[in-house]
Amino acid sequence: MSLFITIGLFSLSTLNTHLVDAQQLFEVDHDHVQQLVSQGHIRSLNESLNWLAQYCDVQLIDAQLFQHNNTWRYDLQLQLKQGHTVNLQFDAKSGTLNSLTQLPSECTQHETATR
Repeated sequence: MSLFITIGLFSLSTLNTHLVDAQQLFEVDHDHVQQLVSQGHIRSLNESLNWLAQYCDVQLIDAQLFQHNNTWRYDLQLQLKQGHTVNLQFDAKSGTLNSLTQLPSECTQHETATR
């Protein structure tokens, strides 16, 4: 899995405007992200990607971190092995998939037991 990560601000055309008010978004630099992780305010992006790797064979295209109403969220753009692109949202505090986001049907938990 490629871990090329860009942390920044989604263009307004990619945001769900009914969910996010542009005035409440701000760009987060790498040092600030590291500080948030070290202080326990958010989990590292790698934790979410490791969880996701249990279910999906994906390549990370883009990752964004932003805060909305005091809630931190990772928005990920991923390319599935089958070739199409999906967008997923993770709660950055818990590192879990946002309850409004579902894994694509191509994603299933990988078996770890040997036969």
